[in-house]
Amino acid sequence: MKPALAALLLHPLLWRGDRLAQADDTVESGFASLDRELPGGGWPKTALTELLTDAQGIGELQLLLPALKRLAQAGRWIALVAPLHVPYAPAFAGRGIDPARVVVVEAAEDRQRWWAAEQVLRSDSAGALLFWPRAVSDQRIRRLQLAAQEGKTLAFVFAPTARAAQASPSPLRLRLSSSGQRLSVDIFKRRGGVVSAPLLLDVATQASAKAPGDGAPGPVRALPPRDRLAANRRASFHRHYPVGGPQARIWNRALVRADEVRRVPGPDPRGEHALDLP
Repeated sequence: MKPALAALLLHPLLWRGDRLAQADDTVESGFASLDRELPGGGWPKTALTELLTDAQGIGELQLLLPALKRLAQAGRWIALVAPLHVPYAPAFAGRGIDPARVVVVEAAEDRQRWWAAEQVLRSDSAGALLFWPRAVSDQRIRRLQLAAQEGKTLAFVFAPTARAAQASPSPLRLRLSSSGQRLSVDIFKRRGGVVSAPLLLDVATQASAKAPGDGAPGPVRALPPRDRLAANRRASFHRHYPVGGPQARIWNRALVRADEVRRVPGPDPRGEHALDLP
């Protein structure tokens, strides 16, 4: 090999496809075996991550909880766009994530969901985006990937496993499935060599584990009226409109909507302190 070529191959800015790429902007996943297989040793902040699964409730959210906890405790916002079910606020609190740091975005049409997800990334105001689209196309994924590159937000898109056979602009793609009491994580695309076998992670145990110094989660109570978003006000995720702030402190029954629907507020039949939890 010529000396010039050998020197070029050793250059730190050159990445070889058979080696894990280096990444400085990552968040540790909380699973040591997974971090060893992820470029940069964690979830990437400037790249889109696809999580492919055909089943629900197998631990796909528990896989992300340790990283989301780190972000929430650092004061970052967690944006859930079009989740399949209404998030359960006490579950977040029990895992050390303040529900007031979680913003839920709903929309009737899929194009509005994609728009909302893209605006969350371009605003660079949230720590993480979790997105459940109805249909996925390469064009939309490419727009979301470009938006992810502009900021430092963890971006996760949930899609069916059938997409694994299709090419995607996403730099990181994982196929998730249940394996007994554990979660099987198959990293079939990353910036680096091929992973020889799927990882088996005990996500339930790890997600509920407390870091040293963590105290017991405090009670989850209803937000003061001044911190709630007015029922007749449309949510905005413009580049200069922060996802954070008092008006975004919404969770569970109070959902941000990205479409034209306006709800008329009514009395809660359960009483004044319906949202107070012990």
